[in-house]
Amino acid sequence: MDPLISFQGVHKGFGKVKVIKNLNMDLYEKEIYGFIGKSGAGKTTLLRILIGYHLISSGKIIYKGQDVTKKQHIIRKIVGFCTQENSFYPELTIKENLRYYGRMYDLPGKKLKEQVNHLLELTDLKKSKNQLAKKVSGGMKRRLDFAISLIHDPEILILDEPTTGLDPIIRGNIWKLIEQIRDDGKTIIVTSHLLDFIEKHCDRVGILNHGRLLKAESPNKLS
Repeated sequence: MDPLISFQGVHKGFGKVKVIKNLNMDLYEKEIYGFIGKSGAGKTTLLRILIGYHLISSGKIIYKGQDVTKKQHIIRKIVGFCTQENSFYPELTIKENLRYYGRMYDLPGKKLKEQVNHLLELTDLKKSKNQLAKKVSGGMKRRLDFAISLIHDPEILILDEPTTGLDPIIRGNIWKLIEQIRDDGKTIIVTSHLLDFIEKHCDRVGILNHGRLLKAESPNKLS
């Protein structure tokens, strides 16, 4: 099976500081890929490359056989990004937030309505769609962030520490949702310092150290 997106000999530096070094990485459709690494390993820079925020210094990024190395507009269309911080507007309802972000992506009326309804079902927020975002539980806020990052129907979803600050039960429910999103057809990249969840739920795990990808294996091959 050909990769959905491939990084080939990717380097990224800022002045004389080399942050990403000769990175070779393939991402496949409908897999959950977990990244682990200490602070300063290069995870944040790599995520910013993946969402089209940074151009690489050298190397290639191939998407479905097409060289998109300098085509950030293509990368931005195929990627959704959910940060550690909430991205919703607290004074809007759950449904209003989704409609607002959908309009930002210029989704036409019929497509927007279909996508909002689909994401409310997927994230189990339909019954709470008319509640103000600021008044729902922490787990529901996290699910709303996921839904917002999926509103433009990206092929790749990036989750940066998606369960930070959540209690163990909610954390487990969020990982179940991540698996549901994968089963819905998305490729998912997750960064987390919670190794037990990464090993339990990810199809492959990449270890990043000082800007180099040391390993990229299924969890049972890492130990």
